[in-house]
Amino acid sequence: MPKLVPQWLWPRLMPLSPEDEARQKKWLQGEQEKINQGAWLEKSDVALEEARRLFDAEHERRRAADSKAGLYLAAITALMPILATIVPGLWDEQISRALRGTLLGIFICALLFLMRAALWALQTITATAAAQLGAGDIAKTFNSEKPEENLVKQLLSAVVYNYPGTNQKISCIKMTHEFLLRAFFCFLAFLAVQAVWPATVWTIGRLHNEIITPLMSCFP
Repeated sequence: MPKLVPQWLWPRLMPLSPEDEARQKKWLQGEQEKINQGAWLEKSDVALEEARRLFDAEHERRRAADSKAGLYLAAITALMPILATIVPGLWDEQISRALRGTLLGIFICALLFLMRAALWALQTITATAAAQLGAGDIAKTFNSEKPEENLVKQLLSAVVYNYPGTNQKISCIKMTHEFLLRAFFCFLAFLAVQAVWPATVWTIGRLHNEIITPLMSCFP
């Protein structure tokens, strides 16, 4: 979408600048170095519990984002046939051209927002690289001299490795929310125009007949 369209109307996810990418990469490397240099032999139980908590929390963030994206995609898919039934009614001859144009414009905007929300939701559930501890990793860890400490390091390394992918999923699902919200307001406007338009036309017609027409007749 062109940048001429304001951000509040068509939200955009700005990519990281090269400086921000370098800063993020440096931070991740620093976190990994801290993990590699860590020594928790004396408090391995506490460290293992905290590492599991962080690993589970990061996994839950990914799972929640994927679940929401799947739910939104299913809802949008189910909504499309319902929206298709609205289109023929917009071409009814009893509807004025002004009302038809207004409703059609709002309807197209709502469809665009829904389609972009679906694309963001699809991007959310797209497979991204994620570190998981398999049976072989755990077996190898417990065959080492410091099994609990090595397990802590593997869990924390997986958490750090998964940060970028998880944050990307969260950003995508937030963009899905933004476009769904705008589609919702478009449908509200669509219903409001349908409800208010006849009363507005009637009011304008009455004002024209009772006020404007008599005033115009006063002038030769």
